[in-house]
Amino acid sequence: MAEVILDRQGDATILTIDRPSAHNAISRSVMDELDVALTEVAASDTRVLAIRGAGERVFVSGGDLKDLAAVRTETDAQAMALRMRHLLDRVAGLPIPVLGALNGHALGGGGEVAIACDFRVAADDIRLAFNQVDLAITPAWGGIERLEAVVGRARALYLLSTGLPVDAPTAAAWGLVELVVPPPEFDARLADLLERIGRAPRAALVGIKATVEAARPAVRPELAAAATASFARVWADDAHWEAVAEMERRRAESKPRPVGPPGSPPAG
Repeated sequence: MAEVILDRQGDATILTIDRPSAHNAISRSVMDELDVALTEVAASDTRVLAIRGAGERVFVSGGDLKDLAAVRTETDAQAMALRMRHLLDRVAGLPIPVLGALNGHALGGGGEVAIACDFRVAADDIRLAFNQVDLAITPAWGGIERLEAVVGRARALYLLSTGLPVDAPTAAAWGLVELVVPPPEFDARLADLLERIGRAPRAALVGIKATVEAARPAVRPELAAAATASFARVWADDAHWEAVAEMERRRAESKPRPVGPPGSPPAG
């Protein structure tokens, strides 16, 4: 089953991360499929791209820790980070507008996916967090510099250092999202917005984005080596894996235990 789906709708394309059972987390196989999908989008005549998650609860929950647990060394961690950073640079560097459709929560690496888009529309019940610090790591997919460009130095450092989430209205007030809509209206408002943008000639949209990019680049390749090296050091450190184990322990404890028939032994 495909985990990255492209859906052409008139002059617009919607890219969906389709892993609802894994909270739309980014695995290495998702990276493979993103590579193929972005190549297809870049070669097409589509006028606007929207990126969203499957379902209604989560946009992207970050990296898939179960899959990425196989990445243990600094060398492998940096290679993984550079790969995903390059993919999000391709998102930000597309010549057409890219809309982040935050149908659900955007957490950790999901925040980095969202901020790689040119602008964002969000359901009013979502939360947005750059909470990598809770796992004793740093954002490594280009999110730090893109976040700072959007919200400024102080707010970027606040969000990155605390890992605290912001709700949709706060995200709108801080410029993290441009439009907040009730969840029942989300799909219709997204379709209307894509149709509105798609009315413009592709050449006009490309020209607008090129001029904005010249004024403030969204892709900063000169920062990649240092950012991913810093990430790789903390990823391979024991503190990260201890934080991952603690998070998994808390998740396991929060799951309700199945209740058996009277007289059956306790679940365990």
